[in-house]
Amino acid sequence: MCTVTFVPTRNGFLLTSSRDEKNIRPTLLPQPYLIDDKKIYFPKDEIAGGTWIATNDNNRTVCLLNGAFENHVKQESYRKSRGLILLESFSFVSINDFVTQVDLQNIEPFTLLLLDTNPNLELIELRWDGLKKNIKNMDVNLPQIWSSATLYNKTIRDKREEWFKKLLSSNEQLTKDVLQKFHFSKKDDDLENDIIMKRENGLQTVSISQIIVENNSKEFRYFDIITNQHHSINVNE
Repeated sequence: MCTVTFVPTRNGFLLTSSRDEKNIRPTLLPQPYLIDDKKIYFPKDEIAGGTWIATNDNNRTVCLLNGAFENHVKQESYRKSRGLILLESFSFVSINDFVTQVDLQNIEPFTLLLLDTNPNLELIELRWDGLKKNIKNMDVNLPQIWSSATLYNKTIRDKREEWFKKLLSSNEQLTKDVLQKFHFSKKDDDLENDIIMKRENGLQTVSISQIIVENNSKEFRYFDIITNQHHSINVNE
């Protein structure tokens, strides 16, 4: 939930998300769940019951990062997990309805990326800073990278953007494997802030999720770094 890249393709998109979390936090592999009579595919955080990335068997994909613009002072408690807010988005008719109508009072700050392919590809960035919603319609023709504001300060986020721009200018075809390799990469000696990161407090990149949408097909690839498990689901089957 802490490093996300979006790359448009000829007939769809590639969304790749690295989860930076305590390596002892239990997580279930992606599988389909029935929520409000809708089948939604996601890896589940066993503690809070939510997730940081999910897609349905139709046209919607949603991804979460912790924090909005800068790191925030954490309250003792919040009304609901941010990962449950993500799942709520699938109950709304459209992603526009969700961002305008969802109640976020007493929810910890986050950044939510909402993609919809019906009728055309749309990407909305919702940043909740704890006081107000900041909504931005992103250009779906441009590749993008996001890094969690709770883990990476602006200097580090800017450095990561430069690494991503270098990938874009390399003239290499941006396939799902190339994007996966980028998320697994080490760029310098600062392991605490690298693309694949690790810190002494047990916080590290624990998994990489990738959703590949191409024409009418959708694939969910999941790589558990702790257990070295690879898992793939053909969502439309």
